[in-house]
Amino acid sequence: MNLSIRNGTLYVDNLRLCLAGAGNGRDHLPIGRYEVATQFAHAHGKVLTDAVGLGWIGNHDECDIVLGSVRGSNGVIPSPSSVSVLLARLEVAESIGQRVTLEVME
Repeated sequence: MNLSIRNGTLYVDNLRLCLAGAGNGRDHLPIGRYEVATQFAHAHGKVLTDAVGLGWIGNHDECDIVLGSVRGSNGVIPSPSSVSVLLARLEVAESIGQRVTLEVME
């Protein structure tokens, strides 16, 4: 499975999923390719997506990538449903042994 972030939008296998923005005090997302896995985030108290070398993908401003469906004056407004959809797709991919990568192209 291939995830990509282009122009502030997260795509899963080239299909638009939701908006994505920098969180955790970042001004922008670093361009690059990252291995992705789901795991328990102790700092957030739940299972989240981890882009290894970049950070957590979730619906909190403290995550490194914030997912949502609306952009406000301070960036993407976090959305739990966007994170749930991503986690569900990742669980399916991981259960059948697919490798998941994220490419940030902003």
